[in-house]
Amino acid sequence: MSVVHLDGLPMAYELRGDGPPLVLVAGTGYPGATWAPSLVEPLARRHLVLTFDHRGTGATPSTPARYSTRGFAADAVGLMDALGLPAAHVVGHSMGGRVAQWMALDHPGRVRSLVLAATGPGEFRPDQPVTRGIPLHTAVALAERGYEAYMREHIAATFFTPEFVASHPARVGWLVEAFWANRPSLEDYLRHVIARQEHQTLDRLTELTPPALVLVGDRDTHQGGTGVHLEQSAALLERLPNAERRVMSDAAHGYFWQLPELSASVLLEWTARH
Repeated sequence: MSVVHLDGLPMAYELRGDGPPLVLVAGTGYPGATWAPSLVEPLARRHLVLTFDHRGTGATPSTPARYSTRGFAADAVGLMDALGLPAAHVVGHSMGGRVAQWMALDHPGRVRSLVLAATGPGEFRPDQPVTRGIPLHTAVALAERGYEAYMREHIAATFFTPEFVASHPARVGWLVEAFWANRPSLEDYLRHVIARQEHQTLDRLTELTPPALVLVGDRDTHQGGTGVHLEQSAALLERLPNAERRVMSDAAHGYFWQLPELSASVLLEWTARH
């Protein structure tokens, strides 16, 4: 990993490949090391791929100010600026998709296209209000199981289908170990959770004019802190002015890890058109 200083923050990143830049924005508390080589390497054959550690994860230190998806977006664009990158294809997974929305809203000239992967706009159903803090089920599970056991169970249960967990334990284990080896502190993880829970862009989606691919797994049906991602993707598609949807078959929240070759093919087909 390399480091650049953004207003005094040493931000860790990695650049691979060559071509038009493509920025991968990770999810809640996830460090850059969790992007699997089986996804990144095919992308890097046609793109200059940027991965990085959000503040408080991996080799990027924690900071005292309140975390927010909008602040993470400013970090990502600041990193692009520091590296001299032109407008990029931005791929955001889960909370990273929320960060990507703010990148395009606050810095539209820096985003060439958007891939909003397994993500949503915040609260989108009045009958299902989003907890603006740590969801109760998350707090209870962390208290009962502890941080490490919770994350190991949570990753396996939400990122992969049960059949895949049974048949590919090494693939599941790779992601678990990549997260745990580069994990945020428990406090920073919870600050990331709060940032995700406080995200709200529903009323601003019509302003997101870059071409957008809404990508979701057909089995991403876990009732998480912000709702069901299949429903969230529909809320995005309904309001974005320049979007299309792609559903990944037989995949849950983590198709980038369960189906990396197919995922890379989908992303490369998208960027070739935009």
